[in-house]
Amino acid sequence: MIETLIIADDLTGAADCAVSCATAGADTVVLLDANADPGGATAASVDVNSRAMMVQEAGAAVTGAVQHLYSKSTRILYHKIDSTLRGNWPSELAHIRQAATDVLGYAPFVIVAPAFPGAGRATIDGHVFVNGTPLENTGLWKQADATQSADLRTIVADVGLKVGVVTLEQVALGTEALKARLAKWADAGCDVVVCDAQIEDNLLTVAAASLMLPGKPLWVGSAGLMRALVRAGEGEVVPTSAPIRAAAGKPIFIVVGSASSVSHTQFEALAEEQGVVPVTILPSTLRESSAPERVQSCAQTLDAALASGVDVAVTIRGEEVNFQAGPRLAAALAVLIAARLPRVGGLIVTGGETARAILDRAGISGLRMQGEIEPGAPVGISIGDFAIPVITKAGAFGDHMTLTRCRAILRGGRSNHSNSTMSG
Repeated sequence: MIETLIIADDLTGAADCAVSCATAGADTVVLLDANADPGGATAASVDVNSRAMMVQEAGAAVTGAVQHLYSKSTRILYHKIDSTLRGNWPSELAHIRQAATDVLGYAPFVIVAPAFPGAGRATIDGHVFVNGTPLENTGLWKQADATQSADLRTIVADVGLKVGVVTLEQVALGTEALKARLAKWADAGCDVVVCDAQIEDNLLTVAAASLMLPGKPLWVGSAGLMRALVRAGEGEVVPTSAPIRAAAGKPIFIVVGSASSVSHTQFEALAEEQGVVPVTILPSTLRESSAPERVQSCAQTLDAALASGVDVAVTIRGEEVNFQAGPRLAAALAVLIAARLPRVGGLIVTGGETARAILDRAGISGLRMQGEIEPGAPVGISIGDFAIPVITKAGAFGDHMTLTRCRAILRGGRSNHSNSTMSG
């Protein structure tokens, strides 16, 4: 029976939320297909892969996931959204709420709290801030080509839902006071309440108060709120203590598919490590118009590196990349990587789009989550024709040594990490 159901729009987000359940002891899977068998897991996180979809297509995707996996026995229904508000999440929220209503017989009260203090994301007076800067004034907002306001009240109201806001001052009054305020909003006919949060304790208060509400709320947030819900309901979330290693004698594939400058800095640090062969692929090589011999040359380079038994780090860069070209490049890169996965002992991949494309192409239907290497770097074992450890990481998460530490863990070493800075 699925007690916790997470609906996410990309793979790294699905895994980052799911790992909170795994580290609290729940049998947890990440599914790439909502119709896949969760295999007896009590927590399931579904990547509906909807971030780049058209709005209507995204709505249908999340509706199907809820219809297939949600039941009256499910305790937590969680809509994982991007902490910088990318994607189709407002429309998805309306569809998820309606699908849950069809199951429950009543419309769930919605708690929206996208803050992720560990990654520098806060919500103040219903507005998202990134490292103290209003989201609208950041490069992230411009990169996503967003033109609308980042005021959560306006965004949610635009999909026809009645919205209220709980301020930081009100959250700071504590769990009981917040529970009473949320109940008043619900009694007044409010559909959604946006909750401010600036520090981890704010999210923990929101989680604890909302868990005390009657009925079954629908929670909406990033990995930060999910972690708080697990802590409030189950206990402390801690990094896994179980050793997770790559298959002995086989190389590790590290794939950087994100355009984030943070990921490229991590790649450069990794490329300096002994036993790592760095391979840079030009975007033009992966485009459909590229000469086949260039792709063949890349394939031969990868094969030679893998045959030597060393770890291989692959990235796409060297030319300006159009944001809209991302899906096509990820798919082309997946063709090169996926065919070689059965020969490796582990996979580390940054960028949800790239991770999804590679696993799909390799016939991997999901991940059984084991824990996290560090915050923002969850690890699971692939479900499918072969089982290898897979670490996924959002592009802008971590410090410059994150990929190096992930590789060291899979190689059987220990991480010296403490208090990693997550900037994405």
